[in-house]
Amino acid sequence: MKKQKRKAIFLWAVLSGVLLVSGCLSSTGKTAQNSTSNGEKKPVWDFKYDPPITITTGIVDENRPNAFKPDESLTDNVHTRWMEDNLGIVTKFDWIVSKFEDADTKIRLALAVNGKLPDTLSAEGDILKYLLKADKLLPLDDAIEKYAHPKLKEALEKYAYTMAEVTKDGKIYGLPRFSAGDEGTVMWIRKDWLEKLSLNPPTTISELENVLKAFSEQDPNGNGEDDEVGLAVPLKEGPWSWMGQTDAIAGAFSRQMISTSDIKLFWNEDEKGSLIFGAVHPDAKKYLETMASWMAKGYMDRDAGMQDPSQASELAVNGMAGVMFGPFWMGAWPLGDTVKVDPEAAWQAYPLPAGPDGLKGKAQKPLYGIYTVFSKDFTNMEAWFAYYNKLLAKNFGPDDPFFDPRFAQGFHEGYDYVIMNDKVITVNFATEGVPNDKWPLADGSSMDMRWMLYPLTGGAPALPYMNADAIRKLSENSEAIVTTPIEQAIKGLNSAQLTAAGVAIAEQGLEIPNRYHGPLTDGMEKHGVFLQKLATESYLSIIYDEKPISYFDEFVAQFYKNGGDVITREVNNWYMENKP
Repeated sequence: MKKQKRKAIFLWAVLSGVLLVSGCLSSTGKTAQNSTSNGEKKPVWDFKYDPPITITTGIVDENRPNAFKPDESLTDNVHTRWMEDNLGIVTKFDWIVSKFEDADTKIRLALAVNGKLPDTLSAEGDILKYLLKADKLLPLDDAIEKYAHPKLKEALEKYAYTMAEVTKDGKIYGLPRFSAGDEGTVMWIRKDWLEKLSLNPPTTISELENVLKAFSEQDPNGNGEDDEVGLAVPLKEGPWSWMGQTDAIAGAFSRQMISTSDIKLFWNEDEKGSLIFGAVHPDAKKYLETMASWMAKGYMDRDAGMQDPSQASELAVNGMAGVMFGPFWMGAWPLGDTVKVDPEAAWQAYPLPAGPDGLKGKAQKPLYGIYTVFSKDFTNMEAWFAYYNKLLAKNFGPDDPFFDPRFAQGFHEGYDYVIMNDKVITVNFATEGVPNDKWPLADGSSMDMRWMLYPLTGGAPALPYMNADAIRKLSENSEAIVTTPIEQAIKGLNSAQLTAAGVAIAEQGLEIPNRYHGPLTDGMEKHGVFLQKLATESYLSIIYDEKPISYFDEFVAQFYKNGGDVITREVNNWYMENKP
């Protein structure tokens, strides 16, 4: 798509409020009914396929808490029925598996025997690479231009690098599943422990170390036992994770971000402008020295090397750790559960600590990950985009032409919201006085609607930083009048979350992005698993003082000797052709 042509389409869509999906004939000959009985044009959101269109998919069905009511399932629930009754779109599951490895096996088998793929599915890494090589995917350029929501088009243009992995011979073969990009690390600390020990919130790494020392040695939980550590951290998979990550510690010493468990993260520019895997950059020694020192002094749990993020958070929730890094949402789960152990517990988010040279930094959480791809034989991209656009528009409110007023309060009453005394209630049903028989779930929990939306779109569609303005507005004034569903969602955060979200957005400029956005290279496919294991185990051996810091140089040599040199060359060849 040429830039000027795309801009013209954006302008046309905004001015007319109608996109080509309205009244189009699909390639199967099925038409969306979007005219009234007297011939008047319906709004673009108001369509129904008659006869219904079936879209097949194959997905991984993990254990999803709070996803369905007891009498419902992934294949039969309020949303699948609503889609069929109101949109004329039926979801059919070619396969449902419980593990990602099983999904990979299904796809590999289909490729091996030239079998049929689902109409739409998720793909990344080597599976995506094989699908592209086998010429099994549908090119999407025309469909994006004709049917995609203008805001999605804008995001695809602004973050064009996200499509590098699904671009082949100049054509696009997949849609990145964008994240909102507002989960950048903040520093969570037990504010009540700071006050109890007469400590100020730390602003530097040195001050943070003093806080960790006090939390570890001065019995802040008051039980008379030496059972506390300062920092709750999972090290099982290395410095970068989805919660409890230590990217802020690395960022206090260097502009090089570190991941040991993913060979595609983080590739940073070195002093010469070439890309280097952050875990082997010499600056990583400063991070390792700090972490090894804290482990030796007892400021971290000795079992951290065996813990994943959820396990590490148990220390914090059980009142045995007072500092944990991670996203803003931790103020509800898991940290919000600390009051069950200590009713006086108060977690608060603070700005990141600066290093000895005043440096502060954190990783930019990848703005995309897995892709939504479509079988080469799929003929209903119009219908898929019509549904996707409706879900995306729910974020932006009635001014968006794709906004479905039936979703004005939420997706489905009695599921993600309850109306009582003309008030829309989405959380804290018991506190709000909602009768038990009206609770969406028997325990009073909120339903996580993402899983009902998951089969065809991968969840509730998001765009990078779409929440940023709402977070700024409501973190400055929590009583501000909300005008969009995004603002309503942000207003629904608890006070700790809202404060943390404000801190995260205020420090958004500190984020250090990954610079490699290309496909899984041949070298990564051949050597990646071994190198990830080597890097993670080498880091742990230094942090646990099983190896001296000087071992880092030996690790780097092993990294390059065992395929790291090949991967680095591949990554930089890609970067030379795609450098922004």
